[in-house]
Amino acid sequence: MHSVRVHMPKARITLVTDSISNETFVGVRKEELKYVDELIVLSFDSTFSQQQRSRLVKTSLRQNIEGDFIYIDCDTIICKPFPEISSAPTDIMACPDTHCKNLMNDPYRWLALRDGRKLNWPVEKETTYFNGGVLYVKDTSVAHEFYRLWNRNLLDSFSKGISMDQPALAKSNYQMGHIIGVLGDIWNCQLKHGIRFLKDAVIVHYLTTNVSRRNTEQLFILNDTKNFDCIKSCARIPDAIEKVIHDPFLGIAPMTHCFAGDDIYFFQTQSYAAISASTTDYKAGLVSQNERNKEFLQSDLFFYCLRHFPNLLTMALERIIQRLGRIKRFCKSHM
Repeated sequence: MHSVRVHMPKARITLVTDSISNETFVGVRKEELKYVDELIVLSFDSTFSQQQRSRLVKTSLRQNIEGDFIYIDCDTIICKPFPEISSAPTDIMACPDTHCKNLMNDPYRWLALRDGRKLNWPVEKETTYFNGGVLYVKDTSVAHEFYRLWNRNLLDSFSKGISMDQPALAKSNYQMGHIIGVLGDIWNCQLKHGIRFLKDAVIVHYLTTNVSRRNTEQLFILNDTKNFDCIKSCARIPDAIEKVIHDPFLGIAPMTHCFAGDDIYFFQTQSYAAISASTTDYKAGLVSQNERNKEFLQSDLFFYCLRHFPNLLTMALERIIQRLGRIKRFCKSHM
């Protein structure tokens, strides 16, 4: 909300929350409400978790807000004034998930297929799978009908162990004949997937779901929980974040690598996650080099290197064999 006020001081901000979360706006946190023109508080059954209540709020917006609106997830910053989109051709617009124009290329396709099976609809036949982080919504009967359906599908998702609202969004779009239109990528620049659009981004969606919890440094400054702890305790936006609001590239970690093509799919696998965890444990002294070598030889990464970098892999194996030979000689000499 602070970044909205920086770039669009006269914009109207409506904050919609649930009754339990509303009770937390006390003390320092009450300062957040200074940005808000309208506060709407919705009540839900107390058996719903905090995460579930946030999803229920999101899918109830159309029934509780008058006029057209742009919905924006909390894990975002606004980097430019909004361009004019009042002549949008469809009732609801969104950006493709991970900026992939076709679900076939989405690195999280496996997740969409898994949830689609649970919700009993042919997601594998979909072309565009939308990200629900930024939505342009008109005040029309079609949009109202869509949100009622989305809310019902969300409740069905909860009953089947799905916590995200995006699978229900996708199913609702399918059931209503694909009414969601494509919003330009600059409206929802999803890090780590949308670096190409960062320069012109209107909204940067830094994705709290993609935080590397075991990593020593996050991709984006706002993925670091220490910055939020500072805001919560001081009710002040740190200078480093103020600069990012004007130039989002300043929020990128100094040591960053970009990946494309097949590499992207590998770095979304569970095998890579396990190898990454092993690397972190090794740096912390929790596992030995020999244990890391053994894990590497049994990993997808080993076979990936074997296919793409056979010469490099041969050199790595020679070093491992040399190390094992030295260990063997050391053991013999001390027996």
